[in-house]
Amino acid sequence: MRILLVGDYPNDPRLGSTKVFVKLQEEFRTLGHTCDMLLADDLGLRPRNRFARWLVEPIAALAAVRQAVRKSGPYDIVDVASAEGLWLAVLRRARRSWGPPSGGPTAIIARSNGLEHLNYQRMLDDDAAGLRRKPLTRRWWYPAIRLSQVALAARLADRLIVLNELDREFAVSRGWKPSAAIDLVEHGVSTRFLIDAPKADHPRGRGILFCGTWDHMKGIHYLAAAFSRLVLEGRTSNLTILGGGVPQASIRAGFSTDAQRYLTIVDRVSEAEVIAAYREHDVMAFPSTYEGFGMVLLEAMTQRLPVVSTPVGCALALVSHERTGLVVPCRDADALAAALGRMLDDRALRTSLAERAFDKVREMTWTRSATATLAVYERARDRRASSETPSLKAP
Repeated sequence: MRILLVGDYPNDPRLGSTKVFVKLQEEFRTLGHTCDMLLADDLGLRPRNRFARWLVEPIAALAAVRQAVRKSGPYDIVDVASAEGLWLAVLRRARRSWGPPSGGPTAIIARSNGLEHLNYQRMLDDDAAGLRRKPLTRRWWYPAIRLSQVALAARLADRLIVLNELDREFAVSRGWKPSAAIDLVEHGVSTRFLIDAPKADHPRGRGILFCGTWDHMKGIHYLAAAFSRLVLEGRTSNLTILGGGVPQASIRAGFSTDAQRYLTIVDRVSEAEVIAAYREHDVMAFPSTYEGFGMVLLEAMTQRLPVVSTPVGCALALVSHERTGLVVPCRDADALAAALGRMLDDRALRTSLAERAFDKVREMTWTRSATATLAVYERARDRRASSETPSLKAP
């Protein structure tokens, strides 16, 4: 099968959405398929203004795909993220396509690494909580341009891939697609990190770990308040902020002066170094207010790092309270502080939760994700083959 992955993501595999494409490409090629990838650089770096870029992204993706077809030949599958597949799907519906070597029409997959509609509601909730003001341009331009494109791209594609059940339910409720045309495909972990995962008695001791971009979606306000409270109560365990992606001063500013003494801030690092951090710390803090998936949570669980999590993204399926982790409400710094303190105080609890969590996720590999994704492609390709839409070769 010839596959093209398309997404307006930075060419940096340390970032979650880009990492998904990189891992899938590796697995597809290992399984004997041809897989190419178009990222932000391929779609063009201009316009840099995000409001203008939302408008032109689908057009830029169309141009980049056309160029890829001219260069490498037609594809069986174009798997394209978010709104970027809009004009590909529109032209295909208008009986223009990029036929694969088999002669049938190319199938188009819409991929969501988190529904932007639900993340937009989260941003409005942040505004209501006083965390960040949303300008009028964000309130009308984003829904009118970006969100409408995301919805139409999902409607017009052959199938839609989402990462959690809430996102699927939202798409069905909005009439984007019937449930049977929406596939839930979870992310995975590299097999090598599962094979040599640490045992229950593995030495740790580096305290609390937060791994992810320092962004309000990740619940950073509530984490800073919770950790500051723990320090005020006399708990002096370290908190590591890994991969924040913003200046250290911006991160430290959210914490009390006393709490700042117990912070370790580390820039984005390689996958191997992230895995090492999971193996060194005592508990993972995952206080997000919205996630499409939350890959770091899965990765932590595969390394027997116990987790304190809000019920978002993959946590809805993977984290059962007091069985595979501790679950706290979103936007509740008091509950987060209490749960983190409980974890730090009770080694037996950490060990039992981590062991059951590992059993829950030990089969969740990128190979399994790739195999499930290929099954989606087959269903989409079969649907196209049975339709009356003719194919055109590369323009």
